[in-house]
Amino acid sequence: MLAYAVPQSVLLILVGSSYALATMGMKLVSGIQFAWGGAALILAGLALAATGEIALLKNNSMSQLYLILVGVETALVLVCALFMGEKFTPRMILGGGLIISGMIAVAH
Repeated sequence: MLAYAVPQSVLLILVGSSYALATMGMKLVSGIQFAWGGAALILAGLALAATGEIALLKNNSMSQLYLILVGVETALVLVCALFMGEKFTPRMILGGGLIISGMIAVAH
């Protein structure tokens, strides 16, 4: 039902954003003190991601969908990491580029 009410591009962004939200929660929980707010972000993010993925899987093949989702999720998590003050080295950027290149090669 959700898949028909929401465009697939919006669902892809929702799922990727939800995983990014869960990742931010994991970062908060991984600190010195346990953060209940971080745990709530993890649960909310994973619940939204699962709901969006179920809706997307109704009309898409799993192999193509997960390639797209991994790309969207990775990009959003990297943006969130930058906002959270993470530093990227040239080696990390090169590795990320190789991963994205591999995903593009597999998709075509």
